This record gives sequence, C-alpha cells and structure tokens, in this order.
Amino acid sequence: MEYFLVTNNPEVEKKYPHLVAYSLEGPVIRVFLEVRDLIHKGHRLLTHPLSGSLKPGCIPYKTVFLGPKGEGLAFDSLQYIENSIAVYYKTVPPTPIQWTGPLLADYAAIDLSHVEAAMDSLGF
Repeated sequence: MEYFLVTNNPEVEKKYPHLVAYSLEGPVIRVFLEVRDLIHKGHRLLTHPLSGSLKPGCIPYKTVFLGPKGEGLAFDSLQYIENSIAVYYKTVPPTPIQWTGPLLADYAAIDLSHVEAAMDSLGF
C-alpha cells in the first residue's frame, strides 16, 4: 500500500476504488482517528486533514490522502492530525446536525472536489 485514501465519503469510494484503503462509516472523527492510527504505524499525510476551510465538526464527509511508510514516526503528520482532532471537538455543534439527502449529496460533492484537486496537484 503505497498511496491511499481514508474516507467516509461514498462518492470518493465510487470514483477512486483503487485508492480507497479504508472506507469508514460515521462522522469525520472516525476518519481522523483512523488516520492518526496509520500515522503511528509510519504513514505520512499527503493532504492536510483540515483542507477546504470547513469546520470538521460540522461536515458529514472527509477524505485524507496518505503516503507510504517512512523511517519512523512522521511527527509533522502526527501534529497535523492531533490538531485536526482538537479542532473537530471544538467545532461539533451542541445539537446534532440532521443531514438530509440533498445536503449529504452537496457535502459529498465538495469533499470529492477537494480529493480531485489533490490528485491533480500530486500528479495522480
């Protein structure tokens, strides 16, 4: 597994099935926690977990691109994901958001567009 995606977005999984190594269900925090575990195993972030300027506690979908294992722990990647986890908990609204079909589709499209831009930027 050289380069891969961790996502909870079904649209990303449909478009990039060959790159989605971890397809999760549930809120964005599940993606962040899985990414943190993978960083502890030596993988490195290729995209910032907070890309897109959207509050992570207020969105239903997130995709993070990771690279191959390196020599030891990537402390910069770990710091980015730990900070992202903290931001998630700061931005979760006190009342859960009721996600509807059209709203979910819009956020899935936004996340997918961020993935597409990252793929272009990284040369995939």
